[in-house]
Amino acid sequence: MPPKVTPEAILKELGELWVGLGAGDEAGVLRACAMTLIIAADEEEEAGVLGEMIAEIMHDHPSRAIVLRVRDGADPDIESRVLAQCWMPFGRRQQICCEQIEIMASETGLQDVPRIVLGVMAPDLPVVLVCRSPNLFSLPAFQPLLSVAGKVIVDSRCASEPQKMLGRIASLRQLGHAIHDLAWTALTPWREVIACAFDDRATLSRLHEIHQVSITTGKRGPGPEAWYLGAWLLRGLGLQTGIEFAVAEEARTGPAGPPVGEETSESTGWRGSAIRAVDLRGAGLNLSFSRDSRTVIRFARSGVANNLPFTVSSDWELMREELALLGKDHIFEEVLPRAIALAGG
Repeated sequence: MPPKVTPEAILKELGELWVGLGAGDEAGVLRACAMTLIIAADEEEEAGVLGEMIAEIMHDHPSRAIVLRVRDGADPDIESRVLAQCWMPFGRRQQICCEQIEIMASETGLQDVPRIVLGVMAPDLPVVLVCRSPNLFSLPAFQPLLSVAGKVIVDSRCASEPQKMLGRIASLRQLGHAIHDLAWTALTPWREVIACAFDDRATLSRLHEIHQVSITTGKRGPGPEAWYLGAWLLRGLGLQTGIEFAVAEEARTGPAGPPVGEETSESTGWRGSAIRAVDLRGAGLNLSFSRDSRTVIRFARSGVANNLPFTVSSDWELMREELALLGKDHIFEEVLPRAIALAGG
């Protein structure tokens, strides 16, 4: 029978880990920690992908990472282990290391996990919870973890029922939880490209003429990204209605193979944008944005077209962007209820 997992036992292992790291390195190691980062995922998520993601985040946001992996079943046993994420900055001889605690539990054993997590969090530092599993996000036993985190990051693009996911995000935000959605963060390139079109004074002066918005998605149809983008456009244009969603007639193929707007990779944690094109139409003013590859958006205005750079971010890059944002995102707060309405919620 494995030993009982307690906060005291985990902290003792961490102490022994640091002693071993210091003894094995002549230059010593620099212990870095600016926050507690809790990452919750289903057990089947590939450990290598998760580890790589955490390592990348640590470089910009050194943390005590607590990785919670939850398996199906009623096994009450909880397991844990500790390790270090280390790297050596260029031109330096001293390693920088961060702590990582892994906790493995079943859905049944999950009710005991919040107590353990609370006992091993880095004291007096911010706490961020990243929930990579929509299933966990809805479990009653998982809810206490939401209360210990100052910021919670989820991804509605992974949900089997994204409309319900958006509704749950809104409900929890009304209760005071700071829930943020990577589906919204992933729209940054689209929002930047569309906003830049109105840097032209002549176009900006005719903003009020636009009365129709069309968003074209891949074959899966509109999802969280399309709803968020549609809501953002309606807000910016001062419209209550006038948006339509369309599905591309045929899948175009990007340079790497998968249909543009449908790309996904479990091995890299990269999930491409589901949006293929955006059209803004008004009296004598038509703006068209179409994504023909992973790196380019074709922008057409008044019959003149040109290519603009477009960046697709991996999951860890999106999380890094979210972690860099301090305070409330007031635009997201305004967009969320509109997005729920567009989703039919």
